[in-house]
Amino acid sequence: MNKPKILQSAVAALLAIAGLAAAPPIWAQALPGSSLRVTLPFDLVDTLDGAKFKIRVPANWNGTLLVYVRSTKTAAAPSPPEPALVPPVLPGSDAPLEETLLSRGFALAASEIAHSDWQAKAGVQDTLALTTYFRGRVGDPKRVVLWGSALGALVSLRLMEDHPRSFDGAIATCPPAAGLPRRFDLLLDFGLAYAVVFGWPDDAWGPIGNLRSGLNFATDVNPKVNWPKPDGSNRGGWEFIRLVNGLASDPFWKNDPIYGNPGFLINMAFTTWDRANAQDWAAGPVAQNLDHRYSLTSDEKKYLAGLGVQADDLLAKMNARTNIYASASARDYVTRFGDVRGRLTKPVLVLHTTLDTIADVRHASAYRKTVEDWRCLENLAQAYVPVFGHNAFTAKQLLAALAAMESWLDTGTKPGAAAFPEELGFDNAFVPPPFPY
Repeated sequence: MNKPKILQSAVAALLAIAGLAAAPPIWAQALPGSSLRVTLPFDLVDTLDGAKFKIRVPANWNGTLLVYVRSTKTAAAPSPPEPALVPPVLPGSDAPLEETLLSRGFALAASEIAHSDWQAKAGVQDTLALTTYFRGRVGDPKRVVLWGSALGALVSLRLMEDHPRSFDGAIATCPPAAGLPRRFDLLLDFGLAYAVVFGWPDDAWGPIGNLRSGLNFATDVNPKVNWPKPDGSNRGGWEFIRLVNGLASDPFWKNDPIYGNPGFLINMAFTTWDRANAQDWAAGPVAQNLDHRYSLTSDEKKYLAGLGVQADDLLAKMNARTNIYASASARDYVTRFGDVRGRLTKPVLVLHTTLDTIADVRHASAYRKTVEDWRCLENLAQAYVPVFGHNAFTAKQLLAALAAMESWLDTGTKPGAAAFPEELGFDNAFVPPPFPY
């Protein structure tokens, strides 16, 4: 008597399996949100675990929560009175991004992040706490999409790797996606190149591999740097620094359209002040160059010779100092909280400019390789805009990225070139150069 039921169950199971093969993945099947706990529209600025946060939910909320994760917070760039809810855009390029998103029904939230200066650990903790708070205070979204810029983009990648049940997807713009250990190693390379060209004042800054605690860029570093001179007399030395670090000319010499300073100044700040800050929160030196070999092409050496620079002598001095090592405990700390693993189970879209001033586009190659090693490339999409500047995107480009993410979540199909049209400035043929280490 049980045979018909057994047969019926077997047929049902087969049908379910067949249906599953044609259906979008589980993460693409958005669930309805819970009952709202507030009256819409809803705006709130408050503090959570020592970090100021802001939430805006429009009257026509479509059920999606966009959680913005901001870039590095430093004393030189103090936080605004209220946390920014959207990434920066090129000035005057489009309609205001925040109001456009609200008019389309998206809820927005962002945390100021309680700690500063490359504190990726705090970024993860405070963003996760804010998302949990939103669910309890406002209601459960149908989906939660992260988007972060620069260091905040790296934090977004870590959140997707470590907390995939809390987020449905992420858009990361110009992240240092090789991870902070390799990012700091590149900064050490920059500092070492400066040291062999112009000298390194240990008495003021501390040894190049173990900087002085509390180092201040404005008072300790800036007055002692041999900055490029208006007459071009020391340009050759700076060109050596640029070329041995594999940096493009425009991002190195021109003022960044978003951040306002040239790459030589930004990198000098990062290799001194920010690396010292990182050492403070990691409790020891974080960068090393034990596996590095410094070189230039014959054409680059010839070019530098025309500027009065004997590149082989400088390269020999750099390669004689490939013995700088990090503290084991500090390196472990920055690896645990600032590295990426590449194990993606949900959609991640990385958007990068090809001439990035701060996190150059080689980071995109490094991240793709990391994700590929985990065999998770089906959950990674990358798009490029061939412009100069860090996070130098228009609002239309960011909205296109969001539309691509929504389509991916709705259908389970990773966006292709059609999602990033050339008329909006995307370059689907671009392939980033490999990461050096």
